[in-house]
Amino acid sequence: MYILGLTTLGDSAATLLRDGEIVAAAEEERFTRKKHYSGFPYHAMQYCLDEADIKIGEVAHVGLYWKPWVLRHKAIQALKSALISRDMFKARVDRGVAQVGDSYLGMFKHPQRIRKHFGPSKFRFHFLEHHQCHAASAFFVSGFARSAIITWDGTGEDTTTLFSQGEENNLRVLKRIKLPHSLGQFYSAVTNFIGFDMFGGDEWKVMGLAAYGKPVYYDFFANQVLSINGNNDFHLNIRVLDHHLAKHYQFGEEIRKSLGPPRQPDEELTQRHWDIAASAQKVLEDTALHLVRGIHQMTNEENLCMAGGVAFNSVMNGRIMTESPFKNYFVQPAAGDAGCSLGAALMVHHMRLKQPRKFQMKHAYYGPSFSTEECAAALNAANLKFERLADEELLPRVARMIADGAIFGWFQGRMEFGPRALGNRSFIADPRREDMRELLNRKVKLREWFRPLAPSMKEEVSAEMFGRPHHDPFMITVLHVLEEQQKRIPSVVHVDGTARPQTVSRATNPRYWQLIDEFARLTGVPMLLNTSFNIQEPIVCSPQDAINTFKGANFDGLVLENLLVLRS
Repeated sequence: MYILGLTTLGDSAATLLRDGEIVAAAEEERFTRKKHYSGFPYHAMQYCLDEADIKIGEVAHVGLYWKPWVLRHKAIQALKSALISRDMFKARVDRGVAQVGDSYLGMFKHPQRIRKHFGPSKFRFHFLEHHQCHAASAFFVSGFARSAIITWDGTGEDTTTLFSQGEENNLRVLKRIKLPHSLGQFYSAVTNFIGFDMFGGDEWKVMGLAAYGKPVYYDFFANQVLSINGNNDFHLNIRVLDHHLAKHYQFGEEIRKSLGPPRQPDEELTQRHWDIAASAQKVLEDTALHLVRGIHQMTNEENLCMAGGVAFNSVMNGRIMTESPFKNYFVQPAAGDAGCSLGAALMVHHMRLKQPRKFQMKHAYYGPSFSTEECAAALNAANLKFERLADEELLPRVARMIADGAIFGWFQGRMEFGPRALGNRSFIADPRREDMRELLNRKVKLREWFRPLAPSMKEEVSAEMFGRPHHDPFMITVLHVLEEQQKRIPSVVHVDGTARPQTVSRATNPRYWQLIDEFARLTGVPMLLNTSFNIQEPIVCSPQDAINTFKGANFDGLVLENLLVLRS
């Protein structure tokens, strides 16, 4: 039986299940080349059908990650905001009218839209709750028979944080935290206060910048903005920092008085901005730990699953995994809204149809793949010279060039699902070079100097690097690197001595593992620097995307499957 899951607002995506196992999953942005694409995922859905070699008529169920009629709570919050300020009310109303007209009401047309575009089908359409889709996306593929589950983001229909408990093929809701109290909206508002762009996904920048600062504003944030209480809860004071006003870079007198003026986008970053980022990051982490300890008391489970956009905060995840009472953890690699397409399909399969679980998500390689012949055709069309090499010759040669300082665009197999490049659509380089981070950030990626870069490492050596065994194939946790190891790999160790590793399994990605192993034979370092294969755009999807990036950027070589292209 085929079940399709859809996400149709920001980070639109589609996932297709066959008998409860993932056949295909992809974000729409990879095909449209528009970051965080919002709208119906026509291309991603067509890809899923093509990957399974089926027509829409063979899909029995379609699940959507939203209940568009759940509007009462948001409407009440908008009315309450009018008592605080006219600007706050207007910001909410303007946003709400646009969402209802363009997005929510449009969801009711999705069944008709699908049949009109893809053909006749008797599928049953399901509207499903946003945060339960997040929870399903993590728990049902975690491999845990039982687990506590926390999902946290900006907001769903009205919920911003959901405590759940999973057992076999069922989820039980334990607690909801609703608007206006939102960890995701808090962090997004801080993102804009520091002069970045929440709509561009710049929360990553705040997390990276935080390592350069000190939490000197922690007391202000913890006491006046985001405060915890003894009921496994937290409170966001929108009178001081409001997400909807922050969207328009509007900030009140109290926060300006306490933090200084908000940074302009073109203004130089100073120690004050670093300290604001560090303070906001620490209060987020402490609030998250408070909630995690609370759900542990409520459930007494050993396992914890997490999803939702806040679960992308890998520094927070590292503290949860080292300081919370849980023993085992699973964070869904497409933890943001794109992953709700997976959750929606899983909810239908396990909770609506009562089907048992048998699938475990051990990797994220569920996107399109391209043959060597297709890659060769694209290179020929672009008039690029290339060599065709077997892995026995290609992998040692590329490893040697990387050890000698080359930066490669590496393109193989199926594209990753989620925002992290995990060795199939990656820039790769030598982690031993101190200047490599600056080279990649400034000359190749064209982004801020302070952005950290991550290592892909053989999973067998995690204890050697971190002092404890660590399993993270999805690059979603930040840990402290042992001091004696830091000097060996300076370009992938952040200023605070941490790294965000991808542990590469020989079983799930044997070719990438072998490339890392070849590099280890040459250098004694069992890892490569890995960052996403993109430049101010979505991660590359097709050979043509990779070629366009190669032509327009400054890096040394390109590998498309078994084809090697070197810059002359």
